Amino acid sequence: MADKKQYIATDPPEKIKFRPDPQEEQKSYLKITNKSEMKQAFKVKCTRNDLFRIKPATGILDYNQTLTIALIYRGGQEKLPSEERHHFGVYHIPAPEGCTCEGAWAEHYGPPQGEHKLRVVWE
Repeated sequence: MADKKQYIATDPPEKIKFRPDPQEEQKSYLKITNKSEMKQAFKVKCTRNDLFRIKPATGILDYNQTLTIALIYRGGQEKLPSEERHHFGVYHIPAPEGCTCEGAWAEHYGPPQGEHKLRVVWE
């Protein structure tokens, strides 16, 4: 089975790093770039909304547009969450001209056109 074509590139490409401090709120940044010839609606999701926040979590990227997304570890934990369990996922689909992000996802059937998972690491 062939891999899905990735129209959105991520920087960093594989891992999201946070400091190993379970109590303190921390931010890490993810840049996403639309590498396709058409607009792409995106969603960024995480494994646990009580541990992480994403700003913005959805949107539309124009051709060759790059957007920086803040990934926030909320802190306030007794110990560090397990690295093996947590990741952020970037999902995207084509966005027709003039539509909203919500509209593009509402009209889309089936799996996303592309997805990219980035593992959370504590360094």
